[in-house]
Amino acid sequence: MIDLGTGDGRAVLARARQDPAALVIGIDASAAGMAESSLRAARGPRKGGLENALFVVAAAEQPPPELRGLAAELTILFPWGSLLRGALALDEAADAAAGIADLLAPDGRATAVLSIDSRDRLVLPVDALDPEAIARRWQPFGVTVCGFGPADQATIDATASSWARRLRAGRDRPVWALDLVRTMPSTEPPMRHAGSNRRSD
Repeated sequence: MIDLGTGDGRAVLARARQDPAALVIGIDASAAGMAESSLRAARGPRKGGLENALFVVAAAEQPPPELRGLAAELTILFPWGSLLRGALALDEAADAAAGIADLLAPDGRATAVLSIDSRDRLVLPVDALDPEAIARRWQPFGVTVCGFGPADQATIDATASSWARRLRAGRDRPVWALDLVRTMPSTEPPMRHAGSNRRSD
């Protein structure tokens, strides 16, 4: 299981504790944000360490080659910046969308929990949250949209996201859940920008 854009990594620790048989990998472009959780996971078992939790510094646009095609399950929880746009498969974030697709195994599933509010002053196209438009945008990546709609409070709470708590997501802000499945390899993958060094926030 991969948590992409893991931030402080607490969701990775929570999932690793919940499912000791699963390898849970947190990926984020910021090493500093994950540092505390990484240290906690590396402790010995008697000190609460988690051998099944791993943290990797990488951007969504350039996932580690070793992890491509391996994720049966992938989560993207309350993303921002290029990762948010990648989750919505917007044109200007094609590299991030391709990175998300690359990480998924055949029939692998991704769940993105998104919160967008007018107070964020994000510049998004008018069809950014239109289900049919999202499905069309994901199609060239070999990814099918299985569901998109408002997230209930149980779904939000289950993310164990500290960012969601700070945002009062679902209480003060609208939240959506997007479910994706990797159905087939993309026949004509969108062009990647060579040497891209853009961050996924």
